[in-house]
Amino acid sequence: MKRLLVVALLISAMSCKNENSNEGDVHFNQGNYEKAIESYTIYLNTEPRDIKTIYNRGRAYEELGKYALALQDFRRVIKEDPLNVNAHLSIASDYYYRLNDYENTIFYAEKVLKLDETNSTAFTLKGKAHQKLGNLQEALSAYNSAISVDKDYAEAYLSRGSLRIYGKQNSKACADFRMAKTLGVDKADELIKRYCR
Repeated sequence: MKRLLVVALLISAMSCKNENSNEGDVHFNQGNYEKAIESYTIYLNTEPRDIKTIYNRGRAYEELGKYALALQDFRRVIKEDPLNVNAHLSIASDYYYRLNDYENTIFYAEKVLKLDETNSTAFTLKGKAHQKLGNLQEALSAYNSAISVDKDYAEAYLSRGSLRIYGKQNSKACADFRMAKTLGVDKADELIKRYCR
């Protein structure tokens, strides 16, 4: 009888733990980031090494503009799972790029590419950082690599088009903007109207 009661309590506790993580996801998807953080934190009190929950809490912090706390969670994910591409990419894009720290953006984008050499987002981010640093040839190479691994990655076309405008290659830039528009980027329309006659 005691064993049955203990098993029932364990099952109940486990389902509550999962509820808090799932509840956090629901709050996150509804844009209730404070409540999501609260639910994720409750879950992490019982499952402190759950990578998905740590990462999701970091994303919630990020949505609230609490970048230092987000970075803490992303680094914690990497400590638990050094091969976690999402955490490295979040550090590159959502932390360092946002802070205009382009050298560290490139560093983390390259870490992602060592883990996943077909990550078009990392190539594009690396290209944007190189472009901001004035390394235009490296930027173009990174954008070309992004498109090479994912011909449907609109952001790479948009970024490469912007680089080509800067390099006074308007016809090539317009081809990139049109491709980005075809792939569903609304901002491409504005660039086409501005640069493509």
